[in-house]
Amino acid sequence: MKKFLSIIITLFSLNASSQIQNIAEKLGYGKDAKLLILHADDIGVSHSVNQASFNGFLNSSISSGSIMVPCPWVKEVAEFSIKNPQFDLGLHLTLNAEWKNYKWNGVLPSNEISSLLNEFDEFYDNTSDVDKNADPEEVRKELQAQIDYSRALGLNPTHIDTHMGALGTNKDLWRVYIETGHKNKLVSMVTSGRSLTLFDDEFPIPNYVVIVNDMFMLYPELDREFVEYVFGKENAEKMLIKQGYDHETWLKLYSTKIKILEPGLNVFLLHLGYDNSELQAITIEHPEYGSLWRQLDSDIFNSQELKSLIKENNIKLVTWGQIREVIYPTK
Repeated sequence: MKKFLSIIITLFSLNASSQIQNIAEKLGYGKDAKLLILHADDIGVSHSVNQASFNGFLNSSISSGSIMVPCPWVKEVAEFSIKNPQFDLGLHLTLNAEWKNYKWNGVLPSNEISSLLNEFDEFYDNTSDVDKNADPEEVRKELQAQIDYSRALGLNPTHIDTHMGALGTNKDLWRVYIETGHKNKLVSMVTSGRSLTLFDDEFPIPNYVVIVNDMFMLYPELDREFVEYVFGKENAEKMLIKQGYDHETWLKLYSTKIKILEPGLNVFLLHLGYDNSELQAITIEHPEYGSLWRQLDSDIFNSQELKSLIKENNIKLVTWGQIREVIYPTK
């Protein structure tokens, strides 16, 4: 059984690699080019996150970002995008409201998406409840409403992805996600690990899907093997990210990943923000992806040290908009 699974994974990887190399060549690079999207998540969730993300674009510290349309600060993002249409923005399709005291619900009226809401008419704070309760057709309607509302605000999204991975909790929701992206001619972010379990014989990988070779994000508990590689076995326990957050640790983790980045399409999922009173209140009792976490992401990727490291390793920064032009050409 293990041998059979290994063969399946190998065949999938070869297929994914072929698609990735094809994208690299269509973007004008060699087939072995290291492509990287520096992607800022959660834009629109707060003023702090917005300002840090806008400055990331203006400082060339990120190449892409995605917007949480149901959140209160989305109109500020639309205003920025209309003034700065050159920046690549997509939609962080949202079915969760995870913070303790800061909540939102859908774009559609509550009675049209009741399976997506808790007893307070708010989105669930976790993906397990989405998996258990969400009606796929109500999800389809809400996702389309988020896309339509973004365009009504003057946004021109290039791609979609899924907040907290809620749309990857089961195959029915995943299919809705992929089909909604295609219907709207938006690139759907798909990573190789997730693709293995969510596509199958009934819904194989469509030819319009480009698979991300490697998606890297700092987690509350990073893979031990990676931490040991970065800091050595003797220091791994105390350097595991759950032990605390500081500039030196953040820089070492990201720098190491950049140095070992492999050819293909890679994405760094970043969470930018400023460690101020607004974001501290929103993320109270939630240090993971909280205000300090986001300040560190902002500081590291605005630093000249990291920008120079990306250039020294011959990494090509690309955008979802460029990939969209390959999949859904406008000319």
